[in-house]
Parts: sequence; C-alpha cells; structure tokens
Amino acid sequence: MNNIFIYLHIIVLIICLSKSEEIWEQDLSNEFNIGASTDGYDKVGLKCGAESMKIELKTTDDFTGVIYTQGSFHSKKSPCFLDPKTGRSFTMDIPLHNCETEKDGDKYSNVLVIQHDDELVTPGDAAFNLECDFSQPREHTVSAEVNTTKKRRARSSSIALVDADPGRDRKKRAAFIQSYSDEVIFTPNFHRKEKDEL
Repeated sequence: MNNIFIYLHIIVLIICLSKSEEIWEQDLSNEFNIGASTDGYDKVGLKCGAESMKIELKTTDDFTGVIYTQGSFHSKKSPCFLDPKTGRSFTMDIPLHNCETEKDGDKYSNVLVIQHDDELVTPGDAAFNLECDFSQPREHTVSAEVNTTKKRRARSSSIALVDADPGRDRKKRAAFIQSYSDEVIFTPNFHRKEKDEL
C-alpha cells in the first residue's frame, strides 16, 4: 500500500513538472505589453548641440531607477548610462558619435529609456526617440579667440514617445513633438491634450 502511495505521488509530481514546463515555454509577448508611458515624468527636454544631445529630465517623484540610451544598458558606462541614487531632476550629454546614436546624413537620433527598476523594463517605463536635424541651413559662428570654433545649429529637434520594450519598433510613435530650432520639450500633458483632441 505504501508503494502505491509513493508511486502515485511521483506520478502527480511528474505531471505537475511537465505542466509547469509548458507554461514557461509559452510565448507571452501578446499578453505582456510594456507600452509607451506618460506616467512618472513631468518633462523631457532636448537641446541639440554641435557634438551632443543635452537631455534634461524632470520626474514626478523621487527616481531611483536607471536612465540610458537604448543599447547601452549592459555596458552601464557614462555618458550613455545614468544610475542616480535618488532625485527628480537629471541631465545627460549624449555624444552624437557614441551611445548607439544613429546618423542618417545630417540627422542624428537616439532612444532614451527611463526605467524604474534597475534590472527590468516593465510597464510604466518610458522611452523617447530623440532627433537632431542639422541639414541645411547651417549657421557658422567663428570666435575671435586663438582657437577658432565652428558651431552648427540644428534646423529642427524632435522628441517622440515610443515603447520602452527594446524589441518594439522605435519608429512607431505614440506621440511626437517637433521644434524648428535646436530645443524641444516634451511633457505628458501635451500628449494627454493631443489624445483628448482626437
């Protein structure tokens, strides 16, 4: 009788293990969406400079997650990755020739991710496609100092709210704002107002 009881427990255990293995093998990508979030931040500002994209981020509450350019998470190296202890106001200077910045002619783009957990992208995280367009016209400024400097101004700058999931299409925008200068500011209120008008 004891042997039957032991065999019965083993059979039940095997069935449970095989069922749990099936659960882990399922594709849950359709049921688990990260999405494009408008929560957790008050403002994302972009200033396009001759050598870098300067980002100014203001969060709604104290932020203890990580901020990085998409593709720079695993290296965790500055200036592409920021791991603040706490705070609500952050700045980053993302070089135009580093940090996974893409170049198409005189247009530079990158994706900034605001991730609330230090290790995982989860719903509620935000991502922004940042773009600086230096195509014509360019304005050259030459200083009178010994070191001659040339500055170029962006013809336009833009910020698009995109899905924080790195597997999603970064060209698919949930919201978009563009400025015909070298500075642009994205706020969640702008996105909510735009949605309400539709």
